[in-house]
Amino acid sequence: MNRLIPLLFAASATLTASAQSSEWFEQNRFEAFLSQSLVHSSDYNFLSQSDDDLSFDLWEAGALYSTKVYKDLGFSGQLLGRKVSEASGDDIRVDYAFFSLPLYRQDEVQVIGRLGRIRSSFGFYNETRDIPHTRTGIFMPQSIYYDQTRNSFYSADGIEFFASKGFDEKQLSFQIFVSKPVVDEDEIKEASALNPSNLEGDKSFLAKLAYGSEFEGWRAALTYYRPEYTIDVNPVLAVSPSDLGLPAGPAINIQAYGDDSSFYSETVLSSLEYNQLDWSVTAEYSRHKFKSKVNFDLNKTIANSPLLQTLSNSQLAQAQQYANQNIKYLGHEESFYIQGLYRWTDTTDTYIRYDYNRLRDVSFADPNGHFVDINMGASWRPDNNWLVRGEFHYIDGWSRLFNRDNQSQRTNRYWNLAALQVAYRW
Repeated sequence: MNRLIPLLFAASATLTASAQSSEWFEQNRFEAFLSQSLVHSSDYNFLSQSDDDLSFDLWEAGALYSTKVYKDLGFSGQLLGRKVSEASGDDIRVDYAFFSLPLYRQDEVQVIGRLGRIRSSFGFYNETRDIPHTRTGIFMPQSIYYDQTRNSFYSADGIEFFASKGFDEKQLSFQIFVSKPVVDEDEIKEASALNPSNLEGDKSFLAKLAYGSEFEGWRAALTYYRPEYTIDVNPVLAVSPSDLGLPAGPAINIQAYGDDSSFYSETVLSSLEYNQLDWSVTAEYSRHKFKSKVNFDLNKTIANSPLLQTLSNSQLAQAQQYANQNIKYLGHEESFYIQGLYRWTDTTDTYIRYDYNRLRDVSFADPNGHFVDINMGASWRPDNNWLVRGEFHYIDGWSRLFNRDNQSQRTNRYWNLAALQVAYRW
């Protein structure tokens, strides 16, 4: 009996430890944040009705939850409320919700799989742009992380594989993300000249290679991202009569029809950063291409065009050939920013940023084709929960303005913006 009691206690302790190690939903963590911004701009509305006015339109609120579902299977999710435009109104969405599972671990090597609505690891900062405390500035650099397509760009539904290997204080990582884009029709119409309808996410692919340390010294990354969408479009074509086999004359406007068409954007982004305890310098450069593929429906176009109904078969064949060659949109962007940050104390920092975006097929003399933003700001964190931040922007151009909030005539190429933000997290 005396020997049996210790054995029973040992068995009980073993069973208890085994049960505890296999419990469901361990390491639960809840977080939340709330921010309110005050925005004033000299000539145009930016993320609010701020034109020559003090606007309180811009706000953000989020609730985050993460847990170990069972053993190594984890889950993370966030519900986000945000107002990004007066025209689009308040927006509440599932920002991300995904499961993660380590597939391989040995020494300094690990491979992780993720499934669900996943934050796109675009560049250095897309994954951390959601909470004011985790980004530099009230507004992200609009050249790279534009708010015009924040919801469509931030996360997508799919599967991701992440592999990394540690080298002392540095890490080499590679990830592939195959997904279906999350659709926000207001955002896609804002970014696309096609004015699409019946919009659906088709497929997207992201690959990223990174090396370095987030905390000290150099780090670099190269990202490739291509989302694709299916759409219906009805563009108006200005057709030369000679392209239809008709006598020379002024251009003819014809309503074309292209159901079950598609478009995609393709971006290659290079990122480089140097960090020290008190300061850091960051630069990112991207080349972005936008292209559409329209399935021209000649029969539907003819049925809705009295002019085309008078053409011969050979002239209609010419019209078909013309449409296949010209019913598309192809645009190129070049964008970069360089940013310096100095940490005066544990609670205060300042930054300065030069932010540049240009549409390559539009003359720089045309303000619609570029957005150059010189901005500076300061942050104060009185404790781990509160954040107060202010910044000022001097801007040349309009390419990152929300068209739906700026429908009146634009006259001033140069304008400025000031903003103040108070944020709290718990």
